Amino acid sequence: MPARTRDWFRAATMFTAPVALFAMILYHPFLAYTTVTVEGLAEVIETDPTRWSLTHMLAVGALALLVLAFQGLHDMLREAGEERWSSFGLPLVTVALVFLAALAGKEPTVAAVSQTGTDVLALVQATSPSTVVLFVASAVTFLFGALAFAMGAMRAVIMGRTMTALVVVALVVLGVAMLTPLFTIGYVIGAAAIVAFWPPAWAAARGGPVAESGSGERATPDEGERSTAPPPRAADRRGVFRHSGRYGSHTGH
Repeated sequence: MPARTRDWFRAATMFTAPVALFAMILYHPFLAYTTVTVEGLAEVIETDPTRWSLTHMLAVGALALLVLAFQGLHDMLREAGEERWSSFGLPLVTVALVFLAALAGKEPTVAAVSQTGTDVLALVQATSPSTVVLFVASAVTFLFGALAFAMGAMRAVIMGRTMTALVVVALVVLGVAMLTPLFTIGYVIGAAAIVAFWPPAWAAARGGPVAESGSGERATPDEGERSTAPPPRAADRRGVFRHSGRYGSHTGH
């Protein structure tokens, strides 16, 4: 795939994923309780099971896009020379989002069962222990993955230092917010995702990461793939110059 096409694909996923996530959070039925409780969930499901089902189907799609967004950010960091932290964080983030998608994927079934006259409160209470365990595991895993990405972004500096600092803070907030059992924290998650991914999306649309020092060059769209050949080491250059000097001295004689 040409380099420019990859950049546009990364930009598209990093732009649309936070939008889809925020849209899902805004469409989610509001939970009146301060924290997410079994009673509050059962009440919302019984009130509007169709909306509950659609919300969580949207959540599965938004989480899938978020995986692609993290993949795009990882590729940008790798091209900027940072592979250690983002390579560690990508599997963690992917596993965490798969766990969350599994939790969201079962909710349409719960909503459908609620329309058959089943006691929704009893059903939610019965599935609550496994749901809590899976949610906590995914939230902790996502936190470590987001922190790893924040460390990678801080080391790579794929944008200006101010925008990089903003992205790093947003990634940390995104990871910490996942651990908070408050419904209203979802709005913080959506906003943090926008702040974390839109600046890299803009950088990818403009041509991808470029080192601030200007020592590295990036191929233009007409040149196709980027040049990946490393610059010659100083020792090699000295060897070439030294050899040239000897050769010149011999020819002089």
